Amino acid sequence: MRLYTPDSLLYPITVTKLLRRPGDDIEQNTPLFTYHYQSVVSVWDKDQREDVEQTATLYADFESEFEGSVLSLDIQRGQVLTARTYVGEIDEPCKHEVQYGGICANCGKDMTTVQYNSTARGTDRATVNTVHGHTQLLVSQEQASRADEEAKRRLLDARKLSLVVDLDQTIIHATVDPTVAEWQRDPSNPNYDAVKDVEAFQLVDDGPGARGCWYYIKLRPGLEDFLETISQFYELHIYTMGTRAYAQNIAKIIDPQHKIFGERILSRDESGSMTAKNLKRLFPVDTKMVVIIDDRGDVWHWSPNLLKVSPYDFFVGIGDINSSFLPKRPELEAKPVKSSKTEQQPAKEVSGDAPKAEPSGAEGKAANGEVSAVDRMVSMAGKQDEGSIKEKAEEQDEQLNAQLQDRPLLQKQKILDAAEEEAKTSPAVEAAGDLLAENGEDGQDSSSAADQHPSKYRHNLLQDDDTELHYLGQSLRNIHTAYFDEYQRKTAGAKGGRIADLRPGPAKKRSLDEFDHIPDAAVIVASMKQRVLAGVHLVFSGVVPLGVDIQTHDTAIWAKSFGASISENITKRTTHVIASPERRTAKVRQAAKKKGRIAIVSQAWLYACFTQWRRVDEEPYRIHSVAPANGGHVEDAEELARFMPSEERADSSPTEEEVPDYWGDINDELADFLGSEADDDDDEDGGSGGGGGESDGESDGGGAGAGSRLQKRKREAAARTSSLTQMAKAPSSHASTPAAATTTAADGDVDDGVDEAATAAEAAEEEEDDSLEAMLAAEMERQSDVE
Repeated sequence: MRLYTPDSLLYPITVTKLLRRPGDDIEQNTPLFTYHYQSVVSVWDKDQREDVEQTATLYADFESEFEGSVLSLDIQRGQVLTARTYVGEIDEPCKHEVQYGGICANCGKDMTTVQYNSTARGTDRATVNTVHGHTQLLVSQEQASRADEEAKRRLLDARKLSLVVDLDQTIIHATVDPTVAEWQRDPSNPNYDAVKDVEAFQLVDDGPGARGCWYYIKLRPGLEDFLETISQFYELHIYTMGTRAYAQNIAKIIDPQHKIFGERILSRDESGSMTAKNLKRLFPVDTKMVVIIDDRGDVWHWSPNLLKVSPYDFFVGIGDINSSFLPKRPELEAKPVKSSKTEQQPAKEVSGDAPKAEPSGAEGKAANGEVSAVDRMVSMAGKQDEGSIKEKAEEQDEQLNAQLQDRPLLQKQKILDAAEEEAKTSPAVEAAGDLLAENGEDGQDSSSAADQHPSKYRHNLLQDDDTELHYLGQSLRNIHTAYFDEYQRKTAGAKGGRIADLRPGPAKKRSLDEFDHIPDAAVIVASMKQRVLAGVHLVFSGVVPLGVDIQTHDTAIWAKSFGASISENITKRTTHVIASPERRTAKVRQAAKKKGRIAIVSQAWLYACFTQWRRVDEEPYRIHSVAPANGGHVEDAEELARFMPSEERADSSPTEEEVPDYWGDINDELADFLGSEADDDDDEDGGSGGGGGESDGESDGGGAGAGSRLQKRKREAAARTSSLTQMAKAPSSHASTPAAATTTAADGDVDDGVDEAATAAEAAEEEEDDSLEAMLAAEMERQSDVE
């Protein structure tokens, strides 16, 4: 151990005598040399009868803070030391590189004791934690480097990498809802097939609020084959924010023979952080051979070693039961249910960690409420004090108790049951049965068949159709292949190279220089991911909450890690708009006008690319593919056409006074208007002339003559001044007809017999009236210009 003079000495000092020489054995605090120095001291002055300060020469011994044998002394008698100076080398019998709880594991010395002349604490010699299950066992940096070298050699010989595996919502999903056990015991329950293989265990010491509760664990589909296959290419480690008891019970379920994970389990009890994960906790020296799989990227600070997976959300609405120890998860709105399932069952409710879809026109909210950037930073930093840890533990207890008492799975199933009963008695179902009867099909047989197999329809809440691990396994194997191909390429030209490996005899140890050629897994993973969405330029519309910086949003960061670029507005470079099927926003309408140059797709397309590590075909995910005509709203026209009353229903007229007006008459009227230049000229003259035409219109109260409502509106529109009169085209008759008819609803009181849906669309109809007037005026102006 190298010995130095401390900074606390009153420099300069002068060495007066050497007390030890090389080869001497010394104990701790043994003097090595004496020295003198100048200092100001207080001395009693007899004449002044008081203490006075004066400079004095003082002598002292320099004592060794280490024990052992003196290897060398690099100071001489008479030497003046003006600052911290190297004294010599002491060969210690024990370097105290391995400590457990402050006690040296080799010699048993208490390293927490601090001497008066100590320049460093004894516990500072061992600060690295390399063991999964113990936080008290620490080693020195040198010892950790040696252990890391041995681990690398072992992995390279086996051609393996290290894989850090998260548990909750990555490879398993857990709940404490006792409804699962009831469904497992009831084969007639529609969810029986989905929960029959759910595992369970009981924790009797998992907090005061949930003492003795049962945990129900659903393995992600294909997990057994996934672990069996991946363990041939990777050495697996568990890293979870659950307790150690929880993690060990999960390990018993997924690895009963302890062949895959062994004792390589790290929980929040030993991680050193309650809110974030760090590879340095498992691999303190080097992470070049490490890959991570987790459903959360933020807790890893988006490490380049990370393969983020889609969260496994089997128990609908439960989320991560250990989420109270994690930062809030910002996500896009709920993923839409797969198209193959939409007609069989209602959409799954999203978990508590993700924001729910808002109605059209409303903006989504961040998960678990509004999350500001400051809140995210504070959450990521996390509080590590005892009070904060206790608070989070109590919060988790409350969440578990809520599941036990509220039984959310049962409540959601009841909602589905009620929806199914309502659907059975709805007029739409009866009409479908009548239609089947007219086509010669037996509706009763179909109904009875549905009743015999209710679980195959919308009745079952839980779906066991996840395929994430299939694609994840392929990606991990591709990373393994790319890594060792790169390793082989780098070492092929090194001294010895592959030829030396083929020579007979015992294998030689790899030199430290050869370890320097080990590829970095983070670089390989990043390069492979960057090729997936290279050249893709994304714009998010209607799926990210307002007030959230899209560039720092988790989904955007995830997309950029795959090579995509993100912009807030549509530009010439935009290739895809990620939108919601329920919201046709301004950006969606703008992209729809590009005639297919910009793909408008749902979030599911982006998730599919993330999962499969390739740019999947956009066709199955396209939404809002029809561009609006003449700048109008396609969905508005469709909505008005849906609510347009039929001629057979006299009670569907918006007002009682205008029942004689029919849609056919109005269509003919509008066609005559668009095809007659003479009428247009007269109308324009009447509009510019003031109120003459208006009085003519008012002289006749009905019919299709000059005094009809449409002609009256045409003249009113011609008299107005609007920026919309610069439009080059007139709307087509089929797009304008519903809007023209809806004006009657705004002119009088709404009849009691009007459909509730039409009443709800009243505001949209009034807006369409104004648009129609402006477009009619524009058409008349265009024709007059032609003249």
